[in-house]
Amino acid sequence: NETKRRARNMDLATAAPTVSQASAIPAPAVEDATAEPAIPSNDLNVQPAPTVESAETVDDPKKHAPLPNKMKKVGETSVQALRETPGIYFESQAAVLRGTKKNFFRKYLPLIFDERDFVAFGEVLRFVLVKGDNCFVFTDETDASPIYAFPLQGLKAIIENPKNPDKNSITISPSTNNDVSKSDLVTVLLKNPRDKIEYQFSFDKSGDEEIAERFVDAIRRSESTTDEKLASVVYAEAVAKNAKKL
Repeated sequence: NETKRRARNMDLATAAPTVSQASAIPAPAVEDATAEPAIPSNDLNVQPAPTVESAETVDDPKKHAPLPNKMKKVGETSVQALRETPGIYFESQAAVLRGTKKNFFRKYLPLIFDERDFVAFGEVLRFVLVKGDNCFVFTDETDASPIYAFPLQGLKAIIENPKNPDKNSITISPSTNNDVSKSDLVTVLLKNPRDKIEYQFSFDKSGDEEIAERFVDAIRRSESTTDEKLASVVYAEAVAKNAKKL
C-alpha cells in the first residue's frame, strides 16, 4: 500500500502558488490647460525721413577730383579755363562785327548812297581768343562763357587798308569830317573763299603796333593744324560746336 501511495504522489503536479489580486495606481490629477490671450500691439508709428539739404561743393572740386589731362567738361568755357591748357595763339580786346550786306540802295545806287556805315569802338568792344582753329568771342575777359565761337578753317585774314577800305566793311570810330577810322585803329577782315566778309576785327594799336600782324599770324597758324591735335585743341573745337552762335 505504501508503494502504491508513493506512486500516486509522483504522478500529481505541484499546485501553483496563490497570486494576489492585481491592482492599478490611479494617474495623478492634472489641471486644465490654459493660454494667456494675445496682447494687442500699438500701431506702428513710422516717422518720415528728415529733409536733407543739397550737397555743397567744398573748396575747389578740381583739387579733389581733377579730370584727365586737366581738361574741363564742355561748358567750362571761360577765358581762364581755356588758358589752362596749351593751344592758344592769340588773345586781345577788339571791336568785333559779323559780316553785313549792303541794302538795295547802297548796292545799286552807290553814287547817291555812298556814305559808309560806322559804329563806335566801345559799342562793339569784345575779348577775342584764338585757340587751335577756333575763335572765341567774349563780351569781357571775365565772362563765364563766350557769346559765340566759330571755326577759322577756310577763312582768310586780310589787314584792311585804312585809306582804301573794303566797300562792305564798317568804319569803326571814324575821324572827324571823314569816313575812315581813327589812326590808332587797325582792322582785319576775315573773308570766305567767295571773298565775302564773315567777320571784322578792329584793334587799338596804340599799345602794340604789330597787334594786327599777330592776329593774322594766329589765323594762319590755325590753318596748319594737323590731325595730331593737342587734347586742348580738341576741347576747344568741342566748345566751339556747343557755343551759341549769334
